[in-house]
Amino acid sequence: FKLARLTNSYFKASFLAERAQARAYDELLRAAKKIKADLYIGHNLGALAVAVKAAMYHNAKAGFDFEDYHRGEFHLKDKNVRRVVWLENKYLPALSYYSTSSPLIAEAIKNDHKKFAGKTITLLNCFPLTHQPPFQQKTGKSNTLTLFWFSQTIGSNRGLETVIEALKMLNDPGIRLILAGRCNNSMSAYLEKNKPALASPVQLVGMIQPEKLPAYAAQFDVGIATELNEPQNRNFCLTNKLFTYLLAGNAILASDTAAQTQFINEMRNVGFIYERQNAESLAQKIKWFRDNRAMLMQQRTNAYAWAQKQFTWEKESQKLIQVCRSLLS
Repeated sequence: FKLARLTNSYFKASFLAERAQARAYDELLRAAKKIKADLYIGHNLGALAVAVKAAMYHNAKAGFDFEDYHRGEFHLKDKNVRRVVWLENKYLPALSYYSTSSPLIAEAIKNDHKKFAGKTITLLNCFPLTHQPPFQQKTGKSNTLTLFWFSQTIGSNRGLETVIEALKMLNDPGIRLILAGRCNNSMSAYLEKNKPALASPVQLVGMIQPEKLPAYAAQFDVGIATELNEPQNRNFCLTNKLFTYLLAGNAILASDTAAQTQFINEMRNVGFIYERQNAESLAQKIKWFRDNRAMLMQQRTNAYAWAQKQFTWEKESQKLIQVCRSLLS
């Protein structure tokens, strides 16, 4: 894999492209060919070629799930981009359908592959409604405002620095920030350095199991989605943070990426967009939540309701089922 990726970066984009993209490409392809199916679906770019070749081997159909805007996961001059573009151009025409995880990723891929003749759908990263915990009603007399953020890694260049700067500006011991995930060394050092300037220390709670996240998040007031807009994929994606917060009944503070701005603006009164990397903009929104507890409760209630009526896997999955039925009927 490492040799394939190294040589691919110096030779033509097609040279060992499949092996440079997937560490276990040959093993995965052999395994896929052993399973006879009517439809083969790839879920990451390394599996795109596998799904297509396995489908061809069995005279079946292939689909692909763009969980990200793959060519936009790198900066434009990155050597990986040309390999991603080559793989998409080679294998996408053989697909019977593809799905995308956000409307803006759908637009970008449609623009990249204007001649694609198959079916396309957008499947949001929603959760089953069975994962929704009971709504946690809070009294308006509470003097504490709780902010929640989670990821696998608590690290730099994820927008957290803006949150810390906003809390330093507010200097309010009644505002608490809770972070879930593995804190890397650089962020740990950053938090320790800024600890004296914070009125309330940041609370690190470690990893929370994915299936337990909605219930855990439900105890907090506000969920924060701090996405940056570079590389391009981050500007277009809708992460599972947003859908976790809705399911949990959190009001949402989301940075102004194109996708998050569109998403929050399409709903009524579930939170605010703040200017990314602008601590003053974020501090103003946090202050509003602190000073308007009744409206905060209304936004939390609205978020919880949106998760129930619109953003559920039960509803999203029907799109996939309908496509599969139409392809296999």
